[in-house]
Amino acid sequence: MTTVRVITFGCKVNQCDGEGIARELAARGYQVVGRGEAEVYVVNTCTVTGTADAKARKLIHKIAREEPEAVLVVTGCYAERDPEGLAAIPGVDAVVGHGRKGEVVERISQRRSAGESGGHVRLGRNMPALQGRVRAFVKVQDGCDHRCAYCIVPEVRGRPASRPMAEVVGELRALVKAGTAEVVLCGIRLGTYGRELGEDSLAALLQEMRPALSSAEGSIGIPRIRLSSLEPMDVDDALIAEMADHPTLCHHLHLPLQSGDDGVLEAMGRGYTSGQFAELAAKVREVWPEAGISTDVMVGFPGETEEQFGTTVQFVRRVGLSRLHVFPFSARPGTAAARRRDQIPAMVKRTRAERMLAVGEELAQKSAEAWVGREVKALIEERGRDGLLTGWTEQYIRVTCEGPEECIGMIVSLKPTEARGGELVACGVGIAP
Repeated sequence: MTTVRVITFGCKVNQCDGEGIARELAARGYQVVGRGEAEVYVVNTCTVTGTADAKARKLIHKIAREEPEAVLVVTGCYAERDPEGLAAIPGVDAVVGHGRKGEVVERISQRRSAGESGGHVRLGRNMPALQGRVRAFVKVQDGCDHRCAYCIVPEVRGRPASRPMAEVVGELRALVKAGTAEVVLCGIRLGTYGRELGEDSLAALLQEMRPALSSAEGSIGIPRIRLSSLEPMDVDDALIAEMADHPTLCHHLHLPLQSGDDGVLEAMGRGYTSGQFAELAAKVREVWPEAGISTDVMVGFPGETEEQFGTTVQFVRRVGLSRLHVFPFSARPGTAAARRRDQIPAMVKRTRAERMLAVGEELAQKSAEAWVGREVKALIEERGRDGLLTGWTEQYIRVTCEGPEECIGMIVSLKPTEARGGELVACGVGIAP
């Protein structure tokens, strides 16, 4: 059996795509491995920043150098943006753009065995679930037409497109049968799910996933559901109302902020103000009082002053966000921001990123401390190198504890005794009801 390893960079939607490729390969008889050497490598790339491009190139060169006999296929958003550049790297056997990811398996088969063929399968279309997966990413939406000034995603992902609800439900049922404990719903603009279909919505999809409907034949019984990332302008009252009493939806949202300064937000073309973001966070906490709200913060956007940066620092502290994903602005060719002449020096961007990261560590620690001595429910995912079990709470706080191997893949009750580095430490495991 041919061994294949799929390595994915970037967002949770890309994780969904990578998982879909792995599932199709497994269905075709390949042995999918999570680590170590393999006979085939699929590198699923991201191109949201220059750093993302560099990481992908470094890995591609490493595989080509250390395992020259392996088949090496590159796909993803970077492959969509610059296929010629990636194809020129020695050792790369095939480059498959994002829009043609369904061809990945065929290209591998052609390389492994001349003339081998099989029916083309569209990724994520009711493919068998990978057994033993504790958490699964399910892509329900792709594409974006908002066109923020800094973002290349609309160019490489295309216009918004949603999967029909019946198709999503079919995949979810397969995951439940495979023993998946948590499903993460993903989309480039997840909150717009169903809009172009004219009948469905994210709120309607969540309604369909309620355990209250479990008496129906063939219904879905997912222990835990998580939403990946929602653009602030896409969270409407109907979605918040559905969140309010949904019994299996994790009380955590990732709402990309990018900047807490209204002038910078306008220049970015984000479509909301800092006040509107704060109002949304307050609405979320009305229905989920102790929700974890994480965010993305971009520093060093062209023209950002020190004062505007300081405004963002004050804003994230005031709103009480639980976790920050910080990254310096990276000019993407073809975007409006890349053409601006008031680019921020690299050293200034690096310094601001370091300062914002320190704020993020402070907020993460504060968020974790709020749960010390209280019961939390965590999905245990693996045993770490230190011998401790590790998992994530509903609020997306990492927790470690002692416990038996059979706890892996289960939702357990824990009482943390300490918060350390933004994470929780607990002892004693109980099975959550």
